[in-house]
Amino acid sequence: MTGTRFLPSTHGLKFPNYWPPGTPDLIAHTPIGNLPIGNANAGLCGGMCFAARDLFDAGRQPPPATAAPPAGSALLTYLTWRLLASWNIPAGVLTYYSWANTPDHDTLGGVRRGLARMTIQDQIPKVTASIDQGKPCPLGLVTVYSTDLAQLGRCHQVLAYAYQWAGGYFRVGVYDPNSPGHDDIYIGLDTSNPGRTTAFDHNVNIADPIRGFFGSAYSFSDPSAIAGACGVPESCTCC
Repeated sequence: MTGTRFLPSTHGLKFPNYWPPGTPDLIAHTPIGNLPIGNANAGLCGGMCFAARDLFDAGRQPPPATAAPPAGSALLTYLTWRLLASWNIPAGVLTYYSWANTPDHDTLGGVRRGLARMTIQDQIPKVTASIDQGKPCPLGLVTVYSTDLAQLGRCHQVLAYAYQWAGGYFRVGVYDPNSPGHDDIYIGLDTSNPGRTTAFDHNVNIADPIRGFFGSAYSFSDPSAIAGACGVPESCTCC
């Protein structure tokens, strides 16, 4: 297994990606009172993955909280802004939509590439290159085949931190915000025939099948306001 120094049980957030219905993502303080914005119950997986990567890059431990942060807290606010960053608007949203409208296999005599080929030939090399450099790679998991924009909310985000090849079989270890503390979450696939529909085997905690994945555009954000203790002293930027 080729991996980074990231480990979900050490560097991932300790609480699950779940907030009670009615929990706002943000609370705006206005002259006429507090204004709730958004719905954290829809999930903040991308924000949690980006926050975990921020903390890792900064050499900081995640906050000690094992319960999801409440509305209006600094931590939930940070996760919300990092969620928006993970969408990489507009390019990231367009990528999800394009992939959600692409068949699993090549069509038109191979002219139109399917999600299997796009994942295997385009994305896996990017993921492995990032991990080879010691950098966990956020992944967008495409789980739907639909033209309905509302269905994109069923897609998911994880953070890839290790990979392994066994012949043509590729397996990547991921931090899944839906399963905090688990170091055994993975996604695997046979890469030997990228032109055909490829089954993804995995134990990511989602109800829908994975159709394909791509590396999300990531840029660092200083997590000092939400960080725990120093986690990687030799790379620490806080002391």
